[in-house]
Amino acid sequence: MVMKAETKIILRLFRKHIARFVTLIAISIVSIGFMYGIMEIQNKIEMAIEDTYQSQNISDLYIKSKRQTGFNQKELELLKDRYGTEHLLESFCYEEENNGEITRFYYMNLNENKINKFVLEQGRLPAKENEILVERKTNTLHGYALNETINYRNTSYVVVGTIFNPLINNKEEEPSFTDSEKHLSNVLYFHVDNLPIINDVYITLENRDLFHSFSSSYKEEIENQKSYLLDQISSQDIEVLSLYENYGLYSLNSYAEKVSLIGIIFVVFFFIVTLLVVDSTMTRLLDEERTQIACQKTLGYSSFKIIFKYILFVGLATLCGGIFSLLMGFGLTYVVYNAFYLQYVLPEMSLSLNVFMYLFLFLGMMIGNILLILFSSLKLARQNAIQLLTPKSPKKGKKVLLERVKFLWNRLSFKYKSTLRNIFLFKSRFFMTVLSVIGATVLVFAGFGLLDCTQNIENGNSLVTVSIALIAFSALLCALVIYNITNINVSERNREIATLMVLGYKNNEVTGYIFREIYIMSAIGAILGLPLGILFLQFVFYLIDFGSLSEIHWWTYLIAPIVTMLFSFLSTFFLYRKIVKTDMNASLKILE
Repeated sequence: MVMKAETKIILRLFRKHIARFVTLIAISIVSIGFMYGIMEIQNKIEMAIEDTYQSQNISDLYIKSKRQTGFNQKELELLKDRYGTEHLLESFCYEEENNGEITRFYYMNLNENKINKFVLEQGRLPAKENEILVERKTNTLHGYALNETINYRNTSYVVVGTIFNPLINNKEEEPSFTDSEKHLSNVLYFHVDNLPIINDVYITLENRDLFHSFSSSYKEEIENQKSYLLDQISSQDIEVLSLYENYGLYSLNSYAEKVSLIGIIFVVFFFIVTLLVVDSTMTRLLDEERTQIACQKTLGYSSFKIIFKYILFVGLATLCGGIFSLLMGFGLTYVVYNAFYLQYVLPEMSLSLNVFMYLFLFLGMMIGNILLILFSSLKLARQNAIQLLTPKSPKKGKKVLLERVKFLWNRLSFKYKSTLRNIFLFKSRFFMTVLSVIGATVLVFAGFGLLDCTQNIENGNSLVTVSIALIAFSALLCALVIYNITNINVSERNREIATLMVLGYKNNEVTGYIFREIYIMSAIGAILGLPLGILFLQFVFYLIDFGSLSEIHWWTYLIAPIVTMLFSFLSTFFLYRKIVKTDMNASLKILE
């Protein structure tokens, strides 16, 4: 019987506060989904780089001879003795500029494609001397059609295949060897069995597991190898490059790191805002449950049994949100990963889940929420039944600061004077609402500001997508925060609303009385959120090492608070019916 009674109490709690429960689920979905999705992007990009590195056997070092005659036999033997023939790829490469267009020419044994394995996208390998391969068409590489004839140095060559070279994975541009400010227009590949001149040697390290997407240990090994090569072969005659100098692969990794940094900053802020909203929601719910808690204490319930249902309320909301957030987070990762396709050649995104990252974020949110409700509910449950049953004394009316400005205050109508007094009389309600709106405004402004700056970055398609995702999730969180706070404000003022109705206030007058307070508090939060958003965005720019406030459009400073206020209007629109349908008799009996 005891268990049955407790179950009824729990079910009654969920049924009575179903709107808050659903809102907490939605907030958990958005917050945890965003945090997991944005944090997983770097991991997926690194996995893609690892996959390409291993499957296409990308070289770790690239040695280029500065002499016109290329490497001598002694130098080649030294490299073979140190690294082994199977770890070397020899070629002859040069560039020519004609009418402002730069073409790179590769001469190598195309039949022995074991290092920097290219992918044959169309056609076949050359079978005759006048047959060649070309790099695939990109946004800057013109490319050639199959069977197209190319005239070069009084010889006609036929294109029999198009390939993807893993060292040229950027679709936007590939810098020239001779002038990094200029970019290639074409890349041609000629098959040669025996090279008369070798001026390029590509080297793969024996330990292929050392790479780990530009890890510190890999970088240290590369520096050691560079030092050795420059000591053994005159640094005046050679240039030793690595994947750190590869424009495409390194920029891809760099962008992934920037996304991760942006993610870390926003994840922390999302986490704080979510905890703030949950704390606000549950603190005010507990205030409404004072009588219920008092009744349970008089029946001999322990403090743990009393607070268990509130812990269950928050825990189940976070659990449900966490389950659905996994799908949302994966979707966010997929969208941003696909944005990288616009700029880079990548394998398909791995469908594996980073369970550790997800559990870390989910459990962090769960523990944070439970600790908050545990602290608040224990504080209330330790009071005796008489204290809990005694209604809180009405707030003593006080003059607000604006009343001292007579020429303004005297011009306000009674309804606005009443609204302002109510706002500043209930300080906890005021601060919880304003702080929640500030947090939401900061996130929205930062998202729009980041979008302004990323649009100015060359080849920043992926970061633009991240910025749009930030705006979408920040705006969604903003909407949920404001709706939740507004719903709570309305729920805890049923008696006040009923009193107005009994006095003959019309529907629009009653809703206006409540909503004016919401709009004013939202406006205060939106205005205060703007300077804090500027400071937050400046911190983001500092960490990711790009962007500045001067790049932000003037209208962005208006959009963020406007978006916040728009959601305030929308939330009141959805709650209009709830107010006008208030049961006057039931509401006026609340204290009985």
